[in-house]
Amino acid sequence: MLIENPQNQLKKRVETKKQLLKNIPRWLQHAKLRLSSRIIVVVVIIQTLVLIAIIWNNIRLINSSHKDLLQQSVAAETKLLSNSLAPGLAVNDRATLEDVLSMLTDKHNLAYIFVFNAKGEIMASLEQSNHHMPEKNNDLAINKNIYDVVGDINLAGQNLGHLRIGYSLHSVNKIAAETRNQSTAIGAMGLLLSIIVTIILSLFITRNLRKLEEGANALKRGELNYRIAINASDEIGEVANAIDQLAEHLSIAQHELNQKHAALQRETRYLQTLLNGIDAVIMEVKLPGYQFSYVSQEAENLLGYKISQWLKPNFWQNHIYQDDRAWLDKSIEDNTSEPGSFTLDFRMVHQLGHLLWIRAINSVEMDKNGNPIIRGLLLDIMEQKTAEERIIYLAEHDSLTGLINRRRFQEELERSIAYAQRYDQQGALLFIDLDQFKYINDTYGHQYGDEYLLDVSRRLARVLRKTDILGRLGGDEFGIIIPSATDEETETIANALLGALSQETIEHENKLIHISASIGVAFFPTQGTIANDLLAKADAAMYTAKNKGRSQYRTFSENEDELWNMQAKIHWEERIRWALENDRFLLHFQPVADLNKQIISHYEVLLRMRGKEEELITPTAFIDTAERFGLIRNIDRWVLRNAIKEQAKRRDNGEQVTLAINISGRHFGSSEIMLLVKESMENFKADPHNIIFEMTETAAVENLSQAREFIHSLKSLGCRFALDDFGIGFSSFHYLRNLPLDFVKIDGSFVRNLHTEPDDRIFVKAMVDLASGLGITCIAEFVENKEIANVLRELGVELGQGYYIAKPKADTIPAGLDHVI
Repeated sequence: MLIENPQNQLKKRVETKKQLLKNIPRWLQHAKLRLSSRIIVVVVIIQTLVLIAIIWNNIRLINSSHKDLLQQSVAAETKLLSNSLAPGLAVNDRATLEDVLSMLTDKHNLAYIFVFNAKGEIMASLEQSNHHMPEKNNDLAINKNIYDVVGDINLAGQNLGHLRIGYSLHSVNKIAAETRNQSTAIGAMGLLLSIIVTIILSLFITRNLRKLEEGANALKRGELNYRIAINASDEIGEVANAIDQLAEHLSIAQHELNQKHAALQRETRYLQTLLNGIDAVIMEVKLPGYQFSYVSQEAENLLGYKISQWLKPNFWQNHIYQDDRAWLDKSIEDNTSEPGSFTLDFRMVHQLGHLLWIRAINSVEMDKNGNPIIRGLLLDIMEQKTAEERIIYLAEHDSLTGLINRRRFQEELERSIAYAQRYDQQGALLFIDLDQFKYINDTYGHQYGDEYLLDVSRRLARVLRKTDILGRLGGDEFGIIIPSATDEETETIANALLGALSQETIEHENKLIHISASIGVAFFPTQGTIANDLLAKADAAMYTAKNKGRSQYRTFSENEDELWNMQAKIHWEERIRWALENDRFLLHFQPVADLNKQIISHYEVLLRMRGKEEELITPTAFIDTAERFGLIRNIDRWVLRNAIKEQAKRRDNGEQVTLAINISGRHFGSSEIMLLVKESMENFKADPHNIIFEMTETAAVENLSQAREFIHSLKSLGCRFALDDFGIGFSSFHYLRNLPLDFVKIDGSFVRNLHTEPDDRIFVKAMVDLASGLGITCIAEFVENKEIANVLRELGVELGQGYYIAKPKADTIPAGLDHVI
């Protein structure tokens, strides 16, 4: 439309000019007729005037005399000179009088001038050569060569003196002679003048026609700014105005067209700059064959081929990865039968030979013949695909050791069980738990604990066969699947694993640390065909081995292992009940800091049990038992009531403290716990806006609908919500948008090695971008050194929590941070 509109407008204007041009021949015909008549009239008038001039001149010569002419001329000149000399004579200023006379030096017919004062004294004089004042003083003295004149000099009616002037008669005599010859010449001159005047008048009258011709030629040369300089209201003037109007309209139309053309060029350059500046190839494709008819400059960067090569026939077919060819052709055929859009991800071969993932965003249109034309973008998504593959890998593997994680391990176990059942063979599951790992972790720190786990995973892998499957189940627990193994083979492998761990030591800060583990074994399918049940039995056998003295393995036995583990669980049940009855639980508070502002955002409430020996017991030791025996509800009630009470207490003291309280997923859908929260806030007068509830990601995803309803209920009170251990189940990322969260806490397994592991950075960055896009704030756990804090800031994590920032403390809330972060 940007080009068509000016063209249409210009066409209309040209039609208007054509109508104007049709009138020009008629106007020119009328102009010719009138011009001819005017020339005839003018010639007649000129001839008549010439004759009148001749007659008048003869009469003048006859009736006039030279004396009259001379007297008239001299009288006027004398009077003028007297007036000029009067001021100087009045003051007897000879210099002024001489100056006035000096101005007459060049007057050739002047013979002499004498100026006399009233006393008759000569005040000034001017005499030409060969001429002298006559002795006689006549008022009019005429002789053969001199005409003498005397005139008074008056000023304001007073006579100041007189003036005497002598004129040479040589020129007068000459004029008299010439006059006699004049009459004879006038007749001839009249005829000649008539001819000349006629020619001049013809040229004068036709000057406008010549201007019209010049204007027409200028238009023919394309000089649209040329204007015909004719100021007339006759037909020629109308023609000139019409031609000027035509030139003006054409000039305006041409100017507008040039402007629009320039605008189009600017827009084209601008769009071309934009197209060349984006990391995408703009393309147009014709079918069949996906033949490129246009690609933008970025195409050369995409595959390394020049644009001219892209436009050659069969470029697409020759550079598509052959494994993608068949399904691509089918997809293109299915999506181009009618206008619409579709997107395809496929691989193309780069000029250097490597494969490149490409995303084609296609928009289908139909040409006038009904054939499809595809326009759209080609994007390089190699990094995205690599990241996706990496994310999938991280979703199925432990980020620290690189081993498959618990979810993937269970899938492999299910496949192995099914395979063993199908082919009637026996496989073995080994559950490995490291001895004293908690002591190592607490004593030497998480960083060394990670190094310890890495060393253990390498030692275990060296013992196993290629067909065996090793995975990290969590914390210090490992699992091994032996797809096909007899009892004897399993025993050999278990002893080899124990030997590989115990035969060597790890040195740390000049201390030798011995590695040992307890192994539980369960056979499939004889002892179970369900993965979870089989893991539970192997876990029970492992606890039996640990309780029997550690650094050994045990095979699951219904009688011995179940009894032993039930006794252990009952023991912990009794301790939990005793702690509840005797108020042996207490709260610790760990700051969550703003990594950029270096201030405390809020505090996480942590639970501790005080044992009979006053030792502090963390929830990891008893929380599983509490959940198994239904005591978790009583613990949660105690935590909720006391945490809300603490927040209210701080509020009464004028402190605006926000607390984050962990809550079990078992309470989803429970009206009892909601009632407890409301009653506690009302009774203690706590501020719900300063209360954050936390739940684990696993609990939220497993009970998504109930979790969403539960969160909405708490947020309606004014509370906020956080998702804990975020990132462990990466496949649950798509559930995140369905939960009305304020915070997500990135699991510590992705944070503790963030400063040394690029893979963890990729994973954390993905989580931050996802949460940020949903308006959710990220909190990083396990911030244990300054390097980790710096990386978190770079990745856009706002809040952090860990021993480097501040350790948990009992009873009172810490006043500040332990380090400058």
